[in-house]
Amino acid sequence: MKVCFVSTRGKVRAAMAKSIFTKLAKMLLLNVEVYSAGIEPEKNLPENVIKVLTEKGYPVEGIHPVGCESLPYDRIDILITLSPEARDRCPYYINHKRREHWVLEEVKDQSDLAKLRSIRDNIERLVKEFLKISHT
Repeated sequence: MKVCFVSTRGKVRAAMAKSIFTKLAKMLLLNVEVYSAGIEPEKNLPENVIKVLTEKGYPVEGIHPVGCESLPYDRIDILITLSPEARDRCPYYINHKRREHWVLEEVKDQSDLAKLRSIRDNIERLVKEFLKISHT
């Protein structure tokens, strides 16, 4: 199964979702390839995104913003968009078995750790709901 998270720039929401989903799916022994992308990808993952992910033990290796053209986009099984721009601009493919849009506020100030933690925790909640993991 291939899951892809797409946001506008791919450096906060999509990167966090990939990291969180990867760890939780692994804990459930799921055989999943997880991707993240941005509609208008930026070059680097902000240091504070790395910081808030590692605070909860989420992996950051191999997570960096890329465009959808860098992915096997037409072979994605589940596409989850995380911004209105991604929802509106990601093309539909018949191979996509499921498509969802999660409403997540954009974090414009990556120095705001409280806001980044809030987004991380919200994504974590959404991933747990998606994977049917009880909240504890």
